[in-house]
Amino acid sequence: MKLNYSFIFAFPLMMIMLLDPMFLELLSGNDEARLGSMLSVLVKLNAGIAFLYSLYRFQSMSSFMRFVFVLVTLYVFGMVFESYYKYSSFFIYPHVFLRLLLFYFVFFTYTFYKNNDYLRLSHIINFILIGFVLNVVLIHPDALSLSSFTNHERGVNATTMYMLVIPFLYFASQYLFVGGLYNMIMSFVVVLAIIFFQHRTVWVCMVGILVVYVYLVKFKADKPVNFGKLLPIAMVVAILGIVSSAFLFSIHPEIITKLQENFSDIENASEQGTGGWRYNQFLSYLPFIKENFIMGMRFEGFELPIQFYRDDLDAPVFEDGNGHHFHSFYVDVLFYVGFVGMLMFMMMYFYSIVKGFTRRLLNEKQIVLLAFITSGLVYGISYILPYFFYAFLGLAIAYLEQDMSQYSFLPDFGRRRKERIRKLRLERISIKQAATSY
Repeated sequence: MKLNYSFIFAFPLMMIMLLDPMFLELLSGNDEARLGSMLSVLVKLNAGIAFLYSLYRFQSMSSFMRFVFVLVTLYVFGMVFESYYKYSSFFIYPHVFLRLLLFYFVFFTYTFYKNNDYLRLSHIINFILIGFVLNVVLIHPDALSLSSFTNHERGVNATTMYMLVIPFLYFASQYLFVGGLYNMIMSFVVVLAIIFFQHRTVWVCMVGILVVYVYLVKFKADKPVNFGKLLPIAMVVAILGIVSSAFLFSIHPEIITKLQENFSDIENASEQGTGGWRYNQFLSYLPFIKENFIMGMRFEGFELPIQFYRDDLDAPVFEDGNGHHFHSFYVDVLFYVGFVGMLMFMMMYFYSIVKGFTRRLLNEKQIVLLAFITSGLVYGISYILPYFFYAFLGLAIAYLEQDMSQYSFLPDFGRRRKERIRKLRLERISIKQAATSY
């Protein structure tokens, strides 16, 4: 029996995905102290490996990615010398350094998968789903109850639910491009899980991702897709949804109330719910961001006393001496490493977006990755971008830089036209040769 070793190529991506709480909780037994120490060690280890491997593969990068890599590295080494000059330590406050070191996750997956199409997304999808099921069953079994839903006890981390968007895109693409009842059912199962665990930011991201995904499939897919086959399924799902919802809501009317509250929080994000909490945190740190807009506060930011206070207790939300923990990627990066740090990330991010949307054709894998990473702008408003996002961003850049003409299975109409012209020329040459010999 011939073994398929393609799963080996999923290991570098899985190495970064393991940093998500979904997997770390399984390893730590949901012990917060152990989980925190494990995360600290693994993040530093992975960041070190990512930097060294990216440096080793520097020549394989495109000129633009080399330029960004050099900029990030110069900023990191500048902080190293600043750390030694002020604190006699080359690596004081790793919490601050990680704001930049996480960018090397992009370069790591980018250089590993560049011109390397051996990765099968099915391995990654199975890895995510197995980890999710084990986490819910073993660590958060109470999160599956109806009372958890109505009491907004989500249990599962927001980054985990955000990661679950990738399996949804995969199964939806498999159904559209290949077909199969299993793919259709799994796409709906994943959507229901995302809805049930009530992370409203992920809901908003899902809507945006679907809009982008439909556009890419409609206008950029390398093979035609018949959206008409979704209509019967949509009608059946709508009918079943209405019937089952009417039955369920009649028994548990509190579900309707809870959904109304969730959508109300989305509509009034700056005034109520967790959105209001994030907005107030942003206002607390806005003066410091303005004063240090270009380069950020860096180490001084870590030492700054907590500025965000609870109104009910008139006490800091977080303990001093552990850095500041923001619920927004933009606030976090601007506060610590400033506009320069944000610019370096945005250069890579928009490079991938422009690269994807300016291509004439995209294959299924590229569409899934491009649709997913477009949601980073929205997700970053409410949460810190998870570690795996950087990895998938690097993977997307690697695939979007690929020369599509090397794949014979793609319907490259330009290549077909050249092939027909070549055959016609050969036929003309053979006719001339025959006439000459005659």
